[in-house]
Amino acid sequence: MAESEYQRKRRFEETPEPPGTGVEGDIDPLTAPPGDRFVIHQHHATALHHDLRLEMFNGPTPVLVSWAVPKRLPRNKEKKTLAIRTEDHPIQYLDFNSDIPDGYGKGAVRIFDTGRYEMVERSEDRMTFRLDGSRQRGVFHLINTGAKDGKEQWLAIMSKDERPRRQKRPLAEPMLATLASDPFDDPEWAFEPKWDGIRAIAICDGATTLLSRNQRDITAAYPELHRLHDQLVAHDAMVDGEIVALENGVPSFQLLQRRMHVRDPEQIERLTKEIPVCFMVFDALYLDGENLTSLSYEERRERLEACVVPSPILQLSPSTIGNGVALFDAVAKQQMEGVMGKKLTSTYEPGGRSKYWLKFKTKFDADVVIVGWTEGTGHRIGTIGSLAMAVYDDGELRYVGQVGTGFTERTLPETMKRLEELGEVDDLFPPGTVRPAYGPRTVHWVPPRLVAMVEYRQVTAAGRLRVPSFKGLRDDKLPEQCTFDQLQIG
Repeated sequence: MAESEYQRKRRFEETPEPPGTGVEGDIDPLTAPPGDRFVIHQHHATALHHDLRLEMFNGPTPVLVSWAVPKRLPRNKEKKTLAIRTEDHPIQYLDFNSDIPDGYGKGAVRIFDTGRYEMVERSEDRMTFRLDGSRQRGVFHLINTGAKDGKEQWLAIMSKDERPRRQKRPLAEPMLATLASDPFDDPEWAFEPKWDGIRAIAICDGATTLLSRNQRDITAAYPELHRLHDQLVAHDAMVDGEIVALENGVPSFQLLQRRMHVRDPEQIERLTKEIPVCFMVFDALYLDGENLTSLSYEERRERLEACVVPSPILQLSPSTIGNGVALFDAVAKQQMEGVMGKKLTSTYEPGGRSKYWLKFKTKFDADVVIVGWTEGTGHRIGTIGSLAMAVYDDGELRYVGQVGTGFTERTLPETMKRLEELGEVDDLFPPGTVRPAYGPRTVHWVPPRLVAMVEYRQVTAAGRLRVPSFKGLRDDKLPEQCTFDQLQIG
C-alpha cells in the first residue's frame, strides 16, 4: 500500500505520533461520509495554531480530516478566521497529547477540545457542523475559498454560540497563607516550594495582564511575560503565581529587585535580556468562563496541570501530596525560602488569609515600612548607615528595629534616592526609640510609604527583629499590609 501524505512527512522512529495505516488522504470533506467524533489540538509549533480534525470515512476506515487554524476558531459570530486544509490524520490522533521532537511539526501538541460533532449541511463549497465539546459548543461554517500557494484556503465562521453563560471573574486578590512552625507529613495536604519573587495574578484573555497583590498593573515591567496566555490551553484564564528571577536554578529576590522598580522602556528591554524572569504558576481561579474558587485545591490543581504548557516564561510549580518534611529538607538544602502546605479540600479565598494554606520558612523574612534612616560612617559617609523599620499594630506604627546590612553597590544608591524623594517629616517615634548611641537627631524620619523586605532570625521579647538583613524595596505591597501579627515570634 502506498504511503499517505501523513506518513511521508514523518519519521516514526523519532516521533511519538501514531503511524497510521496509509489510507489517510484524498478525502473530500464535502462529500465523504461523516463520523461523529472531533478533536482540536493546540499546536506549539513554529507558530502557535489550532488544528481542527473531524472524523470522516475513507471506505470503511475512519480518518481525521484536518485544518490548521492559525487564529483559532471564531469565538463570536462577528469574527471570521482562516483555516488551511492539511494532510488527513489517522483516527488514533484523537487521543494524541504529547510533544513532537525536531522535524516536521516540532513542538508541544495538546488536546484543546474533543467530543462529538454533527454534520448539519454540505454544499459544493461549504459545510456546516455542530461541535459539542467541553470548550467549543456551537454551529460553525467552513467555506472553501480556493487554493493559494498550493494549499486549500477555507474560511471559518461561527453561526451559533451554544456555550453556557460565562460566570463572573473573581476578584484578582491573591489568597494568603498562615505562618506555621514545623512542616509535617499528611496525605490530606499538598506541599509546594515557596518562591521568593513577586506574587501576581495573571489575567489571560487574548492578551496577558499582570496584577500585583495590591492591584497594580505591572505588565509593562515584564515584557517577556506578555504571551503567557499562549502557554495555556484555554479560551481564557485567571491564574495565581509568582514572578521569579532564577540564579543557578534558585529564585533570587535581590536579582529580581533590579527589575521591580524600572519603568523606562529602554532599561526594561535591556534588563529583560540580562535578568529574564518566568512566571511560576500554582493555582487557577478562572478557566474558560468558569469561576473555580469554590472548587477544592485538588480539583483546581488538576485543571491547572491540564492547561499549562511549560516554557521558559511559564513553569508549573511542583506539588507533592503528603510529603511536607522531605520537601522542606530539600528546599532548605537549596537555600530556598520555604514550603507551602495546602489542604486538598481547601477552596480559594481571594484576599483572605486561611488556616488551610500554611507557610513553613527555612528562614524568616518580613515586609516592613521604612520610617527613617541614619547617616553612614566610613565608606558609607554621605549615604545610608541603617534604615529604621516599623510595622502596623492595631492600626498604629510600631518600631521594630534598624537594618544596616544586606545592601549592595546597586541597592544602596537606589534606596537613598527613594528616601530623598520622600523628604523628611517630624519625629515619628519618641526620642530614644532608635539606639541611643546615635541619638534622635541623627535619624532622618520619612513618611511611611516605602516597603522593604528583610530577612531576620527571630523577634525579640521587646518586639525587635534580630539580625535583620536588607533584601530590597518592593512596590507590590501597601505599608498598611505590613503588620506585627505576621512576624515570627520566638
